[in-house]
Amino acid sequence: MINVVRDQPAPLSLASLKSYRRPDVIEALHQVFNGKCYLTEKVFDSPKEMEVDHFLTKTERPDLVFDWQNLYVIDQKANKQRPKKTPVGGYLDPCHAEDNVEQEIIYIIEFGGNSLFKARDSTNQKAVNTAALLNHLHKDLKPAVKDKHHEVVNAVAEWHHSRKVGDEREEFEKELLLKKLLSRDSHFTMLMRAIKAVRSLPGDFFD
Repeated sequence: MINVVRDQPAPLSLASLKSYRRPDVIEALHQVFNGKCYLTEKVFDSPKEMEVDHFLTKTERPDLVFDWQNLYVIDQKANKQRPKKTPVGGYLDPCHAEDNVEQEIIYIIEFGGNSLFKARDSTNQKAVNTAALLNHLHKDLKPAVKDKHHEVVNAVAEWHHSRKVGDEREEFEKELLLKKLLSRDSHFTMLMRAIKAVRSLPGDFFD
């Protein structure tokens, strides 16, 4: 998960209180959430692949069904697997500054693409619940995470090699590639940034 700034105003169609899936809502959510699932960070190929999730569920808070602040974008499979009842203590909210999802969760990616998540503070129930949810949702994403992990590790190795041999063009090309692979608009940003080899990269490689 990445921290998100909800910098788009509430779409006009929400005022009718009839639908939260109209095109203006989908487009605004696509922009706010960098075109990817707010939980798994899987990038959507198009807005049509997105589903709308209610951070506070419709059953628990029917008064917030059309509330712009309660609408999030989620991958179809993740939406089906996410529990419909919020656990005691709730989840970390990537749109709230006090819930720093990038710091409150420890992100680990193993070489085979296995993703692991753990609350940095075991007394933070929201972080504990969120880590458990992420561990559950990422079980089906292992192949995709593995491919991305392989691509990032190779790019880092090639960037270091080009620096060592003094190939400035190749170094620059790999720098641009790594900035793209590790950007907030990319697949599985926080997992990729947790790769050990990535820690050797300059700070300006990260947006």
